[in-house]
Amino acid sequence: MTPSSGHAAANQPALVRQTASSAPPPPPPTQGTQAVAATATGAAIGTASADATARKRLQRLVNTVARQQPRLAWAAGDRADNTTLLVTDLASGWIPPGIDLPSAVTLLPPARRRGNVEVLLGDVTVTASYTPTHHLADDGEQTPTSPRPRSVPDVSDLGWELSQATQWRDGLPRLARTLAKAASAGTGVLDSEIDLLHEHLAETSKRVLDNYPDHIDTHDVGNWQLLAALDALVVGDKATANYHLAWFLAAKAG
Repeated sequence: MTPSSGHAAANQPALVRQTASSAPPPPPPTQGTQAVAATATGAAIGTASADATARKRLQRLVNTVARQQPRLAWAAGDRADNTTLLVTDLASGWIPPGIDLPSAVTLLPPARRRGNVEVLLGDVTVTASYTPTHHLADDGEQTPTSPRPRSVPDVSDLGWELSQATQWRDGLPRLARTLAKAASAGTGVLDSEIDLLHEHLAETSKRVLDNYPDHIDTHDVGNWQLLAALDALVVGDKATANYHLAWFLAAKAG
């Protein structure tokens, strides 16, 4: 090594290797933090479990009506006021005749509305639904039914209103006018007339359902409502007759 090179090496600064220090480990969670996390997790699990139970109950209610009329879409939802709303989108929420309704449900009041079953349900917390493409499994449980859900405010002078509604209504058989007058007057009807009324009811319902959901004829729906009201009134079921006629009048007024 030459003197010059040794001098240069001596004048170079010494290299110092520094070891990077690692970050200190986080402090262990306190008992309070662990308790809060456990409570939140437990609450989430509890909510999910409660929703699953509620949804299973709603599905059972929906299946009860869907088995009776599988050609319609149905939905049910729990409201914040602890009531359970049942809807179908056939005609603003009107429920057709011949369906035994679960006693635990409420129905929409008569009024003109638009939308599918989700829209008709509105603000609900948990829902269950059925469409005509779904398979209906038999859960083996019997659901209590009641006429109570069809309770609506009374139509004033029910018999007279029904007689007026059927008098000049296109598409109704002459029998409808005859039975409406008899029901309004409180006179009896023949069994053969009731049988014929049932035939007209079946024909009208088939015509409506054959066009559901794409081409609902509101006039045919109105005739179905009037025939259903007549059918109920001639056997003395004024509450059911009132329900169907109230829906007819609400649709007409809207």
